[in-house]
Amino acid sequence: MHSSLFQKQFNDRYFSLPTDDLDSSSTSSCPSTPPMSTTWMKPPEIDLCLMNHKHQKEVYDLVIDTFFRDEPLNKCLAFEIPHEPKQFTELIVSLAIQDQCSFVAIDVQTEKVIGVILNIIKHRLPYSTSDENDHFSIEKFHSEKLRYILTVLKNVHQNIDLYDQLKTDRLLHIVIIAIDAHYRGLRLTEKLIHASIEYAKNELHLSGTFSEATSLYSSKAFRKQGFQIYDEIIYTKYDQKRLASLAGEHDRCQLLAKTL
Repeated sequence: MHSSLFQKQFNDRYFSLPTDDLDSSSTSSCPSTPPMSTTWMKPPEIDLCLMNHKHQKEVYDLVIDTFFRDEPLNKCLAFEIPHEPKQFTELIVSLAIQDQCSFVAIDVQTEKVIGVILNIIKHRLPYSTSDENDHFSIEKFHSEKLRYILTVLKNVHQNIDLYDQLKTDRLLHIVIIAIDAHYRGLRLTEKLIHASIEYAKNELHLSGTFSEATSLYSSKAFRKQGFQIYDEIIYTKYDQKRLASLAGEHDRCQLLAKTL
């Protein structure tokens, strides 16, 4: 059990945003949805800690109930929740716990997990590596809609090698960020991203990180943390028939990365 002093030092180091980022502009607390308009009479006390096995069930439920209901591609393809995302979510949560570089946000009063950032460490795979040894081999997933989305994400990497660009063989991959709807508007997405990249740099000695942003809000959150856009796919150009409804503000998938 962490002492209160240790927890304060931990939060101060990884949870606090740099002072030059603390402006009055409002940003999303969830990559897929805008901030809620609710005004807190008194902001809740929130602690940040590394995700571990005891958080597994709450994190799984949060991801299924928020991320997969809100994320634009999932909404467009009408994911059957909770069944279709189950296989992917179980895999990502398991790998994130294994790599020990993901964070949860916890409401101190309720002791409830109200936010999570799921990160994994990606290694440059040898060219001889079989797809069977790749956790994210698209053919392994049962859901056709999930395979379709993973193909979109794979294609946004098609024209660039981030390992070469960032001059490293290991990268922090930010896979999913999910925030409880009642806690949006508190800049938790920014804080979770900031905590992740600081931890990856200072504790894991990684020199780069990346994510695929599938909505306008997630792209803004990453760019505020210094991520740059390396490539993008316009949904209606990629598939004018199946992704026709994604012609508004969430009209593209962007590959963003940052040197640490």
